[in-house]
Amino acid sequence: MPGAVPVVAAAAGVAERDRLLIEELHKVEETASRNYQWLYDIIAPALGRSILEVGSGVGVVSKFLVARGVPVVLSDHQPVFLRSLRARFGETPHVAYQLLDLASPRYDLGGRAVDTIVCINVLEHLEDDRHVLREFHRLLPPGGRVILQVPNYPALFGSLDEAYGHFRRYSRRLLAERLGETGFRLLWMRHFNPLGIPGWIVSARLLRTRQLDATALRLYNAIVPLARRLDFLSRFGGLALIACAEKVPGDG
Repeated sequence: MPGAVPVVAAAAGVAERDRLLIEELHKVEETASRNYQWLYDIIAPALGRSILEVGSGVGVVSKFLVARGVPVVLSDHQPVFLRSLRARFGETPHVAYQLLDLASPRYDLGGRAVDTIVCINVLEHLEDDRHVLREFHRLLPPGGRVILQVPNYPALFGSLDEAYGHFRRYSRRLLAERLGETGFRLLWMRHFNPLGIPGWIVSARLLRTRQLDATALRLYNAIVPLARRLDFLSRFGGLALIACAEKVPGDG
């Protein structure tokens, strides 16, 4: 049921919890690799020449961004994740690492300039999502882009959303409103992963599970090639929303 798989999680209080969380995220990457390749293929044409990834976690999406060879800043609010990212990508010349607390009043990238912000499965974790988007707007130059993935359909809010610390699920209208309110112009928005909806309903609404099942993830990963061929179904709905918006040229 990828499309709402978390790449950020609640702050870990002890080293053992950190270790277990990192192991879980690596497991998610392993069992949903085709899904993340599909996601990257969708957003790749919208990426610019200097990228900030927000909520990099253990690098589930970062590996695709790093492979582009353009300057990229990998960020997270937990030092343990930055250590994990450094261990994975090393001192690659075009990769920088930034501790970034999205709840802070003002974001600081240490003077680095970026023209694209990638924010995958993060915005739903922040209570004040307007503040986050306003800070993204401030960091970007005119014409700069923000690329978002968020969970879709408020009516599907369930046990997994609660377990992963989601404040909300979005609708197309709500996400468009948030972007407009914070100075962005929506370029495009699309549904993602329509085939994941039935599994999410069973797990998060009916069974009230609080952890994604690895077997279910592997099963979905196996059928991603079929899901890609059936992508026309995304015109009608999907478990997640992907959107691309730009800072209006002329904005300061």
